[in-house]
Amino acid sequence: MLALPLVGSLALGLPLYVFPRPFGRFGGLAGDDTFIYELGGAAMIGYAIGLALGVRNGLWSPIRFVVLGTYMFVAIAFLAGFVAFASNQINGLVVTVSLWAVVVAWAVAQILVAHRGAVAGPRDVATWVAAVLGLATLSAAVFGLGPQAAPVFASLMGYKGTDEFVYRLAGAACFGYAVMGIQELRSLHWDDVRLPSVMALVFNGLAFLASAFEILAGRTTLLVVLVALAAGFFTVAIAVILRRYGR
Repeated sequence: MLALPLVGSLALGLPLYVFPRPFGRFGGLAGDDTFIYELGGAAMIGYAIGLALGVRNGLWSPIRFVVLGTYMFVAIAFLAGFVAFASNQINGLVVTVSLWAVVVAWAVAQILVAHRGAVAGPRDVATWVAAVLGLATLSAAVFGLGPQAAPVFASLMGYKGTDEFVYRLAGAACFGYAVMGIQELRSLHWDDVRLPSVMALVFNGLAFLASAFEILAGRTTLLVVLVALAAGFFTVAIAVILRRYGR
């Protein structure tokens, strides 16, 4: 069952990040605001990495927050598709992602229900780690919820906002990280924090690279600056957390 979100996240995230404009046009989108495509792709690649490592490990406890974050991602992605349908903004990408989200949400919900009741181990991460997790969770929540109001968010950040579905999809992927972050803060047990931290490292590292390329290409906007600062900080901080095993 976890192969469904794993393969889907990678199949969607890689082209969004590497070939944003061609992929957007192939999916029936305008192909504008490619930085939003790249941020969404970066977040989705993080899911694929986290799920792959968790499945390889074969234990439920270390992957349960990743699975919960995945559920929130696809649930909000389905709502994004519903809004697109209601607004008559229907194209191949909207239909495909919406169908995928429904199937994955059902499958992941079965897994969560079957494994409910897991108890976290003792709190064993450092206080400064908890502070970084709190900031990262807040950042993910802001960048997850903001794009759901796509026209307003795009206007504030200096973009056209043409492809509203991509904004909402990218926001959905980002909000899943916020849900994982909340659970991490409730647990503060290293085995629970490790995989979400790997995901966050991948996401923030790719997001920082995308923002750096935007700046070098002369396409600096308010969002690019905010992402460069936030993603750069969290990339370094989370790398240190992983290096020190949360101590």
